[in-house]
Amino acid sequence: MDNPLTFVCISDTHSQFIDIPQGDVFIHCGDFSTHGEYKEVNVFIDWLKALPFKYKVVIAGNHDIFLDIEKYENQLRNRFHKRYAPMDHIKLKEELKQSCIYLENSSVVIEGYKIWGSPYSPTIPYNPWAFQVEPEEGEKFWKIMEEGSDIVLTHGAPLGHSSYVTSYEPTEGEWGDEALANRIKEVKPLYHIFGHVHEGYGMTEENGTKYINCAILDERYKLAEKAYVFQLPRRVVPENESIKQQL
Repeated sequence: MDNPLTFVCISDTHSQFIDIPQGDVFIHCGDFSTHGEYKEVNVFIDWLKALPFKYKVVIAGNHDIFLDIEKYENQLRNRFHKRYAPMDHIKLKEELKQSCIYLENSSVVIEGYKIWGSPYSPTIPYNPWAFQVEPEEGEKFWKIMEEGSDIVLTHGAPLGHSSYVTSYEPTEGEWGDEALANRIKEVKPLYHIFGHVHEGYGMTEENGTKYINCAILDERYKLAEKAYVFQLPRRVVPENESIKQQL
């Protein structure tokens, strides 16, 4: 493949940083912080700004609580961040958006490839975090995924692909999202990239879609993996149309 478009993917870094290989498109699939603390987020933003990529695409995860504006105000700020002013998180979210292409149930077209991203994952019983969807609402919720997406980014894992937890007894079991898996089969992207399940790093393939779990920490939050890299052939697009974002 001559002069391919190189994608470099990580997820679930939880305020840890690794050396990132060179590429064209950097992707982070959420949980870049541990508890959404402002210091954590500011350090991540500074790190993100310094990455030498033409495109940087980021979605949030359930630990990045300051980005879930409504739930943060109604529930999460009192649980985690009582000392912060009510409006601080809104300013911080805007600062993040200035350092990357931030997707929240939205899409961007980069050099002819449509990338759609969502921070949501299934609700954890009795343990509220950000961007959670109740399992019984999943089929309706995931209809928001846009048809024609070439690459889908989610924080949560689809059922049946790098989604089973075996090595940590308190959370052992299936963490995959069945409704998400069903919607992916309908949309048929080239790639579905995600994280959330720490021990599921790697790539699987089904019906023409490659599934990549790019979580780099293990179940005990220790660094275990490297960034996942893949390449696609460049598509011919006018220079002034190399990037288009749909909010």
